[in-house]
Amino acid sequence: NGRRSSYSTNYINNAVRPASIAGANYNLGDNQVVWAAGWGTTSAGGSASEQLRHVQIWTVNQNVCAQRYATVGDTITANMLCSGWLDVGGRDQCQGDSGGPLYHNRVVVGVCSWGRGCAQPFFPGVNARVSRYTAWIQSNA
Repeated sequence: NGRRSSYSTNYINNAVRPASIAGANYNLGDNQVVWAAGWGTTSAGGSASEQLRHVQIWTVNQNVCAQRYATVGDTITANMLCSGWLDVGGRDQCQGDSGGPLYHNRVVVGVCSWGRGCAQPFFPGVNARVSRYTAWIQSNA
């Protein structure tokens, strides 16, 4: 009959709540502790995780990130936020984490986007910088 049904289930409880997103003026400095969460692989080419995982990483200076990616012809813009364990490696977002959150003090500041491999010392992970999209997110929520 052309009718559409919509279903809504409330999953909000003591363990689950809506995320706060970074506002347009959210100032996130270099080398700040951030956390990434996801169901992605734990190594490049590995299998997806069977449990939700999270990892502590750090924000990376925008110019440093841009210079490193420029060595392989990739561009980092102001709409991007780099994170990882620079010059150490071993911690990062990986395949299957794309679209997942990067958060700082319980505020979503990034959305996992791309990188070169996973957890590489030279190449940090690249996220969409939420503060650059706040108005769009709010108008489409």
